[in-house]
Amino acid sequence: MKKLRKILRILLFGFVGLCFVSLVWDKADRTLAVREKVFDQESVQYPIRKSDVTLYTDGQEFYDRLLDDIANAKQYIHISFFSIADDTVSHRFEELLKKKSKEGVEVYYAVDRLGGVLLKEQDKQALLKAGVHFTYYNKLDFPYFFSSLEHRNHKRISVIDGTIGYAGGFNIGKKYLGKNKKLGSWRDYHLRIQGEGVQDLEQEFELDWVKNDRETVWKTHTSTEKGTTALRFKAYSGKDLAYDYANLFHQAQKSITILSPYFIPNNKVIWHALIDAEKRGVEINILWSPESDAPLVKQAAYPYIRKALKHGMHVYGYRDGILHGKVLVIDERVAMVGSANLDSRSIHLNKELNCYIYDTAFIKQVLNKKVHEDFQRSKQIHSSYVNNLPLQEKLKERLAKLVEYYL
Repeated sequence: MKKLRKILRILLFGFVGLCFVSLVWDKADRTLAVREKVFDQESVQYPIRKSDVTLYTDGQEFYDRLLDDIANAKQYIHISFFSIADDTVSHRFEELLKKKSKEGVEVYYAVDRLGGVLLKEQDKQALLKAGVHFTYYNKLDFPYFFSSLEHRNHKRISVIDGTIGYAGGFNIGKKYLGKNKKLGSWRDYHLRIQGEGVQDLEQEFELDWVKNDRETVWKTHTSTEKGTTALRFKAYSGKDLAYDYANLFHQAQKSITILSPYFIPNNKVIWHALIDAEKRGVEINILWSPESDAPLVKQAAYPYIRKALKHGMHVYGYRDGILHGKVLVIDERVAMVGSANLDSRSIHLNKELNCYIYDTAFIKQVLNKKVHEDFQRSKQIHSSYVNNLPLQEKLKERLAKLVEYYL
C-alpha cells in the first residue's frame, strides 16, 4: 500500500510539474512569437467581382457536385480543407484525387496540420505515390510549439481548371453528410463560384500553398468572365475580422441576421457595434447551434447569449441537428458566407476566408430562403433558459470561460 501511495505521489507531482512547464513554455513561446511577429500576416481584400453563384446547404448535394467537378477536371485541381475524416467518404474523395493525378491532371491538395490529424500516414503516402502534390498547412513549429498549435488555417478553397471555385463551411467526412448517428443531420453553407471571382480563390490558394510548401503551384489560366452576382473575397489572419463585421453592423438600418455554430464573440468592437445598432432600432436575430461536434462551445456561449438578450437582441437555438453555417445578412443588402465563426478563435487566431455578397436579388431569392428555413427549425431562447441552468451546465460554463479564447 505504501508503495502504491508513493507511485501515486510521484505521478501527481510529475503531472503538476508537466503542467507548470507547459504553462511557462506556452507563455514564453507566445510572447516571443508576438515580439518576432512570427504569425503576423496582413488581411487580403480582393476586388469586387461578378460571378455566377450556387449555394449548397446539404452535404450530400455539395459533395456530389464537388466530386463531379473534380471528375471532369482536365488540367488541374487545387483544393484545401480545414479537416478531413478517416471514413468511407474521405477515402472516396482521396481515391478520386489519385485517379485524376494518374490521368495527368495536376492535383494539389492541402489540409490543416491539426485538422488533418486523422489522415493516416499510409494514406498520405498513397496520395504522393499517385503523383498528388500534398502538404499540411500550419505545421507545428519549434520553438513556437503552442503558438503554431493555436494558429490554424480554417479556410476551405477549391479551384478546378481555373473556371470553378468553392468556398464555405463544409469539410470532408461522413458527418458533413449527416451520416454520423451521434451528431445527426448537418446543415452548412458553401458557395460554388463560376466566373471572374475564381481568380481570387486561386490566388489565395497559391499564397497559402507557397507559404507552407515553397513549391510553385502549376496552373494555366483562371476565368475572367463576368457573371451575375457581385461579390468580394477577403482573407483574414487573426486581425481585421472584428472591424469588418463592426462596419457592417454600423451600416445596418433595419436588420442584422447572424448564423454561427459557435457564439463566443469575445471582442469589444463587435459588441459595441451590435449594441449601437440595437439602440438605433435595428432588429438583431442571432441563430446558434446548441448541438456541436466540439466540446464546451455550448457552455461558452451562455454569457454572450445573456448579454445579447439583455440588450434586446433575439437569440435562437437550432433544433434539427447541427448548424455549421457562417452567415451574416445586413438589411438584405449585404451578406457574408464564409469560414469564419463568430468566436474568439476565428476573430483573433485563425486564417479565414469570407465571401461578401452585394446582390439584393441573390440575397432575397436564394440566401434568405435557406436562412428562413433554419430559423423555422429553431427555438427562441429566453433569459429563463440561460439563467436557470442545471449545476452540471454551470460548472461546464465556468470551465469553458477559462479556455474560451481557444474554442
